[in-house]
Amino acid sequence: MSRRDHVTEVMVSEVDQRNVEMLQEEFERQRANVGEMQRRLGGISATAVSPRREVSVSVGNQGELTEIKFPSSAHRRLPAKELAELITRTYREAREKVMNQVVDAMSPALPGIDAKALLSGKLPADALPMPELPPLIEELRGAANLPGGDRS
Repeated sequence: MSRRDHVTEVMVSEVDQRNVEMLQEEFERQRANVGEMQRRLGGISATAVSPRREVSVSVGNQGELTEIKFPSSAHRRLPAKELAELITRTYREAREKVMNQVVDAMSPALPGIDAKALLSGKLPADALPMPELPPLIEELRGAANLPGGDRS
């Protein structure tokens, strides 16, 4: 058995059972939070209506077009090109509403991160904070001389 294996085995055997239970509880709490966030994200949709009610556009949680309605006959008076542009603008408005709902749903899970910038691909990777490991894991890494130990 190598020194590294022996040190790791000794450290793991000396781990306080309560620390392990606390890690398990934290894991379960985070898993439940992710499940709730997924449920919220799955139910997101939005509808936008053009200013003069010519068109109504609905989108799903990923910005996909789910419905186009013409709530009045006003769309019939528009040239095809103008109607197409109006539908496109109304779609963008509905998609922006969905994006805002997604950001609201995800923000609690991303403290200190601009969720909108992240989701739109405008957040540089180096702007993402590295998660801190629980002290127990840091102690084990340092004691076993594993990569990532001793971050000071």
